[in-house]
Amino acid sequence: MAHTSSRLFLTMARMLLVAVCVLALTSPGWGGDKPAPNFSLKDVLQGKEYSLSQFKGKVVVINFFTFFCGPCRDEMPDLNKINNELKGRGLQTLGIALSSDPTQIRFLVKQLGLQYPVLIGNDKVSDSYGSIAVVPTTVIIDKQGNIAQRLEGTRKKETFMKLIQPLL
Repeated sequence: MAHTSSRLFLTMARMLLVAVCVLALTSPGWGGDKPAPNFSLKDVLQGKEYSLSQFKGKVVVINFFTFFCGPCRDEMPDLNKINNELKGRGLQTLGIALSSDPTQIRFLVKQLGLQYPVLIGNDKVSDSYGSIAVVPTTVIIDKQGNIAQRLEGTRKKETFMKLIQPLL
């Protein structure tokens, strides 16, 4: 009897897991028609203020990271290359440093030779983008200002290009 009830429990748990996965895959979630929250944050190098709204009509890649995140550092050179290759076609990349000392971020930006604006983030911007709990998290925003993709973890240049190019 105990064997039958445990088998029934496992079957029900599997069915529930499949249902949750189907719902997650079919729900609009972060993509398509969810407007990207606007923000105003200062650049770490010059203190210039940037707002998401100033890039309306462009595809925007926002990369959330922290200073101590090794995988973040690994993908930043690819994001820099993508920004340089596609900025003439309407792409803007922004880095947003979370929970990081501005002095360390300035060092990192110079060390990696990043040519896109790197901004000092805060809890408000993290919360507005779904409480960034994993870094790197990259958000790709389409020309209409809607969130097209939200990616947690590192990606290679080729993967980013496949997601960005159709939006340009």
